[in-house]
Amino acid sequence: MAGVPRAKTTVPRLPTEFVPRPDLVAALDQGETCALTLVSAPPGYGKTVLLAEWAARSDVPCAWVSLDEDDDDPRRLWGAVLAALVACPDVPPSSRLRTLVVPRTSVTVEFLTELSDALAAIPTRVRLVLDDAHHLHSRAALHGLEFLLRDHLSNVRLVLASRFDPALPVGRLRLEERLCELRPGHLAFSVEETEALAGLCGLHLDGRQAALLHSRTDGWVAGIRLAALPLRDHPEPDAFLAAFSGDERPVADYLADEVFSRLSEVEGDLLRRISICDPVPSALAVELSGRADAAETLGELERSTALVTAAGPHRDEFRIQELMRSYLAADLLRHGPALAAQLHRQAALWWADRRRPAEALHHAARADDTQLLTELLHRWAAELVARGEHIELRRALDKLQAGNPAPDAWLPLVSAQIELGRGDRTAAQADVRRAGELDAGPGGLDLALFRTATQRMVGLGGSATDDPVSDGGAPEDPALAALVLAGRGAGELFSMGHVGPAENDWSVLFEDLEAALAVAREQRFGLLEIQCLFLIATAALTCGDNGRAASAAAAAITAAHAGGWHDTLWAAGAHAVLAQACLSQADPVRALQVSSDGLRIASTQQDRVILFALRCARGGALFDIGNRPAGLLEVQEAHAELGATPIPEALATTAALLEHRMALLLDLPVAAGTSVGRLTARYGADAELTLMRAWSEAAAGSAASARSAVAPLVSGQVRPILPSTVVEARLVEVWADLRLGQRSAARHALQAALACAEPLDVLRPFALAGQGVRVLLVDQLGGSTDTAAFTFRCLSVRPQVRRPPAPRLSTREHSVLIQLNSLNNLGEIAEDLDVSVNTIKSHVRAIYGKLGVTTRRTAVLTALEHGLLA
Repeated sequence: MAGVPRAKTTVPRLPTEFVPRPDLVAALDQGETCALTLVSAPPGYGKTVLLAEWAARSDVPCAWVSLDEDDDDPRRLWGAVLAALVACPDVPPSSRLRTLVVPRTSVTVEFLTELSDALAAIPTRVRLVLDDAHHLHSRAALHGLEFLLRDHLSNVRLVLASRFDPALPVGRLRLEERLCELRPGHLAFSVEETEALAGLCGLHLDGRQAALLHSRTDGWVAGIRLAALPLRDHPEPDAFLAAFSGDERPVADYLADEVFSRLSEVEGDLLRRISICDPVPSALAVELSGRADAAETLGELERSTALVTAAGPHRDEFRIQELMRSYLAADLLRHGPALAAQLHRQAALWWADRRRPAEALHHAARADDTQLLTELLHRWAAELVARGEHIELRRALDKLQAGNPAPDAWLPLVSAQIELGRGDRTAAQADVRRAGELDAGPGGLDLALFRTATQRMVGLGGSATDDPVSDGGAPEDPALAALVLAGRGAGELFSMGHVGPAENDWSVLFEDLEAALAVAREQRFGLLEIQCLFLIATAALTCGDNGRAASAAAAAITAAHAGGWHDTLWAAGAHAVLAQACLSQADPVRALQVSSDGLRIASTQQDRVILFALRCARGGALFDIGNRPAGLLEVQEAHAELGATPIPEALATTAALLEHRMALLLDLPVAAGTSVGRLTARYGADAELTLMRAWSEAAAGSAASARSAVAPLVSGQVRPILPSTVVEARLVEVWADLRLGQRSAARHALQAALACAEPLDVLRPFALAGQGVRVLLVDQLGGSTDTAAFTFRCLSVRPQVRRPPAPRLSTREHSVLIQLNSLNNLGEIAEDLDVSVNTIKSHVRAIYGKLGVTTRRTAVLTALEHGLLA
């Protein structure tokens, strides 16, 4: 013991650049009753620092031994252990440990038994920490540790820090729940810890830079420290972090000295060859290395070095820590670029045989094999665009275009699909036109189908009669078949943009899109699923089916979040459709939330049409929840920002009607006239202009003129762009009939409005209608309490759309209003209030005018709704 250096048995000091790990310390504390604690990870994961922090924070005495290669000799090992134990102040002077001597020749069972008995006699619990335990590999050295574990000492906790698992019964201890273990996944720094360590090293990284450094290092502590050296004075930290790899000189030197110098030539060659893949399946490792025992060798490396980690549900894949892998990949290139290219080509073919196109394309692009890359691109283009695997597609395109290839129509068409996925329809259309300037070249029917589907999806295609195949048969490739169906549905939708919905066969459109959606879901074509749902939602909204539109749009938003497409224009468009549908369904609170969420999507700002739709929906929602001036201003500003940008006819008509109705309800005739001018100048929508004129007449109080104005609409003489226009016209008819005293006609008109509105699931017109309509709805319901009935829903949504502020009544008018709620006639009311009957009649007319009603019953109901009557 006298020959053991004190530094060897002293707990190391914590470094200056020290980030506390309270969660890991707590995890170690929770394993206090375990016989063995194993902290196993490759070099540089902070094992020693963690255990030193743990020892410093704990009141439990700790005997620490820093091992080296010489300690694989059992005599040196146990001499150091005894020295560390004796140095513990909690070991009493009378302890047998202080007189125990390690045999000079060999460590016998008798010595180990005496050591175990002496440890058992210590009155307190002790932690025996053996740091760098990977130096212990001889059977004799490990036998002593196993002897102590087998003795089940209740007051000794053995703690090993090692670069790999020692040859001890770790599995059995785990099964017996006597093992506390921390692995690389536990020891890796989080993004927050990465930022904290960088700050201690003199780097001030923002959150994005810290996240990038974390992703480049996988939270490997040594990697973070090594990056800090050159990064501290680097003029472009973002560029450095993006390119940071294991080939950086400080990292490469560390890995070469501390990690890879201990590998055999066979092991090093195997790791270099598989470094081109992450992760690498064991079967591919055999292919790349040419060694049938590759999987067994990697498994042994996992156990003996922890440089590789088994992954996957069946643990038949292997991963290498990112900086180590990039070091190996750079070392592979130093052995010859031709070898790296050959391995990438082998990997591309291997993945292609297993129908993994993204991986195949990835390696083909790095193999510098233009022919192979072209073949794979032609073969898998449809599936990759349907899945949204745009990163590998873009890399492949860049590689082929940089090589000045022969004209190939596939390339601009694939580029168009990528731009479409990003939501840049203008760029996508330019790519399609560029493809049209090229000869068809290789591809045949598949290229023709892909071209037609892409043309239609970007808005340049024709109807279904333009299909490349006349027999209507679907291609064998399910991705291409789904794209053909989606393209056909999109083409029909775009062609309907300038034709009234009554002139179109919507069922065919929905049939194509639903079929494409079914294939996309079955084959897990994530992006195509979102695109189909958005197109279905848009078509449903255009033809007035708000229920179907809301359902499809909500599904598109859910799918976008699940697939990582939540910040794309497809997601923003789905928000716009859902918000518009919610507004029509008289759910302004949800419409406001959905439209606001859509406006926060970054990609929204790239498309003026979607931005306009979202702002209009938000304006309508603000208006309906009671913030009426702000709602109108939102819609007016949306029109101003839109400028001359062309938008779909249905959207333009919806926005104009929305603005016009808001302006009239706010008594702003000039603003209402502006909305009429928008529709007249750009679209000439006769039916909707007719409705606007009727609304204006109604706002002026002219019931006969309003009814006369909507007559061509309700009779079908003019065909509307929006199906809901007929509902609105019928409600104008109801209002006019009530004002004219034609209650029976009003009931018939209301029934016609309900019959027209129910299949459209449009509720907002009823929520905005006057109190007279509410009375008729109550009568129509006839005492039924069926909450699923459409009439009941029309009544129930009225409170969600807030009414204007209650009109101000004079004191005398309020007294008369209270009397109107009684059963007294006007004469009795006059006698009770001690005024003439003519005076009461004058007050009643004034009350009706202020409340906007025509009957006593309606006046009472309106007063109750405004809170004027208790």
